[in-house]
Amino acid sequence: MSSSPSYQGRHRAPGRHRAPRRGPRIPAGLRGGFILPTCAAAALVVTTTGATVAESSPVHLDLAGTTAKTRAQSAALAEFDRVETTQQRELQVTAAETRVIEAQRIARSAERKAVAKKKAAKAAAAAAVAKAEAERKNREKWQLPIKGATFTSGYGWRWGRMHQGNDFGTPVGTPLHSMSTGTIVFAGVEGGYGNKVEIEYWDGTVSVYGHMDSIGVQVGDKVAPGDIVGTSGNTGHSTGPHLHLEIHPNGGAAIDPAPWLEDRNLQ
Repeated sequence: MSSSPSYQGRHRAPGRHRAPRRGPRIPAGLRGGFILPTCAAAALVVTTTGATVAESSPVHLDLAGTTAKTRAQSAALAEFDRVETTQQRELQVTAAETRVIEAQRIARSAERKAVAKKKAAKAAAAAAVAKAEAERKNREKWQLPIKGATFTSGYGWRWGRMHQGNDFGTPVGTPLHSMSTGTIVFAGVEGGYGNKVEIEYWDGTVSVYGHMDSIGVQVGDKVAPGDIVGTSGNTGHSTGPHLHLEIHPNGGAAIDPAPWLEDRNLQ
């Protein structure tokens, strides 16, 4: 009984070989691009002899995308540099403005101090002038040599001789005062004057006090208006206690004391 042909154990026809495997298909959209092999995409390919070899999988490099990314990074860096430069410039401007403001503040402070110093100097000068004027007025002030006296005899001829002053009757011991600022040029006893004091004042006028009871100054002493130089008396050629007063302008000849006293509001 014939049996159906069995293929078990049958050998392949000599000379026939297994067809080589095809590599991966390249999509139509990537065939126009640039392909590089990479180890990460390596695949095994069977050669016609049955040997296997490593073949790199193709990778497409997008130069346009890389360039755009590089440009974006460059633009970002440029913007960073611009912002940093702007900030540095602003800091420099701020520092310069701060220095200017500080310099202006110092200048204003110095100006205020100078103005205050000038005002203080002006006030001090005005005070000094006022003080000097007050001292001058006080120094040049005039007053009567005696208080509470009675006028008894005037300037002129009397008993055949010139009476060169005015007489003021007053008790012995009445204080006699300097008429203004001056210097004692005589203090002592002289003939008919008895005890006598001469005072030369700031304007050159010389006053003579005669018939004094006591003398309280000496030659060279400085006197101010109202200073006591002695007391009234009845010494020398005197007919009673009184003060004999003479006025000699610029140290010259005696004049009538009455008009001179009136010019100074003293009589």
